[in-house]
Amino acid sequence: MADTNNNKWCHRLPQKWIPLAGLVCGVLLLLLGSLLPDGKQAADESYTVQYYTEALEKRIESLCTSVAGIREAEVLLTLENNREYVYAQDSTSAGDTLEYVILSGKEKEETVLLTEICPRVRGVAVVCTGGDTPAVRQTIVSLLSASLGISSNRIHVAGNDGISEP
Repeated sequence: MADTNNNKWCHRLPQKWIPLAGLVCGVLLLLLGSLLPDGKQAADESYTVQYYTEALEKRIESLCTSVAGIREAEVLLTLENNREYVYAQDSTSAGDTLEYVILSGKEKEETVLLTEICPRVRGVAVVCTGGDTPAVRQTIVSLLSASLGISSNRIHVAGNDGISEP
């Protein structure tokens, strides 16, 4: 039988180096942890107005192609503004000014976010098969006006002649 105590690497190190090695590992972990973004920040950065626009265009395209007479559709969407944030506010004792409510944490202070307002739709352009016919055009305009909450003059539907069809 071989002596197992001689083969272990921790027995070859002097006893005073073990706590020092643990301390160095701990500091390295803290430094690496501070370089990585936290989950909330990464989630906020992944959401962009462009992503929102593209996702909404795909949903509108899917909705349009589910209408009878439409096999293909392309959608272009324009938005009014960027995201808006509504923060909690508190009036001063005099009642004449408003101040943001701030929470103090261990590392930093943050304002209290009440809600985030998505950008409003300014207009929609749809190019689809059958979009030249008045019945299909009226169906799409009514459908998008009701679902997006915009007036019909902000929606334009045009037909394609099916050149791009396989």
